[in-house]
Amino acid sequence: MALSAMMDLDLKERVRAAVDIVDVVGASLTLVPKGRMLATHCPWHDDRSPSLTVNQERQTWKCWVCNIGGDVFSYVMRRDGVDFVTALRTLAEQAGIEFQAGPKVEPGSKNDKTTLLAAVKLICDAYFDQLDSPQSDDAKIARDYLASRGIDDQHRQLFRIGFAPDSWDFATGLLKRETFRPEIAAAAGVALNRRGGNGSYDLFRGRLMFPIHDMQNRPISMGGRVIPEIAARHGENAGGKYINGPETKLFRKSEQLYGLQLARESIRKGGQALVMEGYTDVIAARQAGIEPVVAVLGTALGEAHVRTLKRLASRVVLVLDGDAAGQRRADEVLELFIKADADLRVLTLPDALDPADYLDRHGRESLEQLVEQSPDALEHKLNSLTAGVDVTHDTHAVMQAIDTMTGILAKAPRMDPLKQDQMILRLSRTFEISQARLEDRLEKKRGEEKAKQRRAAKFRAAAADKAASSKSSPEDGPQRQSPAAPTGSVPRVAPGISPGAATGPIDPNLLLAEAADVDPDEAWFPDQAPAMSSSPASSSTASSSATRPADPAQDGEVPLTSFDRELFETMIESPELAGRAVETIDPDWLDTLSAKMILAAYQELDLQGRDLTVETLLALIENDFLKNEIVTMQFRLAQREGKLSQSPEQRFQSLLEQFHRRENIAEKHRQIAKLESLALDESEELDLLKQLFDSEKNRQQIDH
Repeated sequence: MALSAMMDLDLKERVRAAVDIVDVVGASLTLVPKGRMLATHCPWHDDRSPSLTVNQERQTWKCWVCNIGGDVFSYVMRRDGVDFVTALRTLAEQAGIEFQAGPKVEPGSKNDKTTLLAAVKLICDAYFDQLDSPQSDDAKIARDYLASRGIDDQHRQLFRIGFAPDSWDFATGLLKRETFRPEIAAAAGVALNRRGGNGSYDLFRGRLMFPIHDMQNRPISMGGRVIPEIAARHGENAGGKYINGPETKLFRKSEQLYGLQLARESIRKGGQALVMEGYTDVIAARQAGIEPVVAVLGTALGEAHVRTLKRLASRVVLVLDGDAAGQRRADEVLELFIKADADLRVLTLPDALDPADYLDRHGRESLEQLVEQSPDALEHKLNSLTAGVDVTHDTHAVMQAIDTMTGILAKAPRMDPLKQDQMILRLSRTFEISQARLEDRLEKKRGEEKAKQRRAAKFRAAAADKAASSKSSPEDGPQRQSPAAPTGSVPRVAPGISPGAATGPIDPNLLLAEAADVDPDEAWFPDQAPAMSSSPASSSTASSSATRPADPAQDGEVPLTSFDRELFETMIESPELAGRAVETIDPDWLDTLSAKMILAAYQELDLQGRDLTVETLLALIENDFLKNEIVTMQFRLAQREGKLSQSPEQRFQSLLEQFHRRENIAEKHRQIAKLESLALDESEELDLLKQLFDSEKNRQQIDH
């Protein structure tokens, strides 16, 4: 949230006048006199003698060793790892100054954060007390289960672990008795509204409760874990193993990290943060004496998490379970490493163990040794791509690996030249390919990425124009506009979409419905050569298909070709591959509008941060024809389960190679057609032939 410059300045001055930096720093650090100033041990380096000084008169602070300092706002920003607005809000609340950025909020309403904070704290405290209740048999079951998980009472109290009674109205009833408005329970994330709109009921029932705190140590949400003995009463209705609170005005799972308020100081001092995947992993690590540890909250490690951790530490280590899901998640962080310019390490634990189990079996020292030896995200990905590969002789695997790595590097919006040189050098040494060749491949990938972004911007701009035109005045009469601009200069199908493109949602349902309204005399891809058919064809057929425009009027409800169907089946079978396909597959490669619309739906889900599962895909798509195509692929996959010799990853890579071969063939035929159509003298003809030969040679030279 941004503030206007005037409001920013006025509010900042009021807050700064109302708080004393000595109180803010002294709240967590011990200040001692040092001449006319005060001093304390700096939390951002191994400080043997107090080197962080505080000037009460000027309301400033400074550490000369770290070469950092500032005012009370910058101190809170660094201390809490937050942005300016959050620091300003924190200090305003501490000073009792109303922080208002936007419409005035009614006190006590569901939009009042102070009320929501009070509601969440009330429920978390009540759950904490319930776990100690001697009158409740269920509470004893919960205590016994917690003990069986190896969590001692000291850490139960440190993390404020509680118990939600197996009741539909414990939380809602408590809030009602404390005179909170009826809508507060759901707005605070502790209840769900009834379908009929008549009241709400408790979200958490019969579970161990783990409060989630913000950097000011205030509970803002919570997560609940099933207790097997209690869950057995409910059978299939017991719900998932873990339930995280919903997103509210207080809680955003993509921004919050479990345990960060407790780990903050140790992360600063050590310069390193360990990120795990579960509450109990964090608690087990703390019990073993490992303090700089946090966990994600039902989502993957994301850019917001990395930004927060970078403010506190120079290195982030993602500690993943050793199962197959953990291996897949390791691949997902590489782009974060590239984009965030962070020292991001990946540790995949052996023997399919999670951190809690590994600590129980092998102890703290063993885990710390693995952390120390953990490779950075680039090295981890290289190791994954080259595992069991003979980089000297397995040209096929080497080309796949190089395309994957350069494709990822190409997505970095800006990269330090020294960092790029170092990465290219590592790739060169790994694959025994010259740095110049790899740099050429990287530049080509960057060109493809920029072209994809341009197409995305065009498409989304066209979608925005269409949305605007649909709001025309009533006297204009109902109109059905084509999604393209009148000039025909904008692609009519969904090209690669990525965050940061022009605004406006994609509606694959609308695009498919309007396909028949498009003028068939206009080309679909004026800036691109149309995709070629996937079936084998003679040179003449290939040349023809590379020059004729697609016929959108006949390209609506056309069944997927075997080529496109195989692609989407790998995406359905592996949602992780779906994420890669969204970034990798150019819609121009697909054969039918049906395929392009399914890919557009995947792109929109990815843009919204949704799970790329077939369930969410079906929820987004409304068109019966496309739904049928997707369900048919599900059935095909079920029938072939256990019968396929290749993994989804292998089939996906094979499809990519076929796509690239088709592109190369199309380009070759365009060159030949150009050669045949031009009246050239002998030297010009030889030059063009040489260019064609060199192009083919360059395409294959990475094999040598």
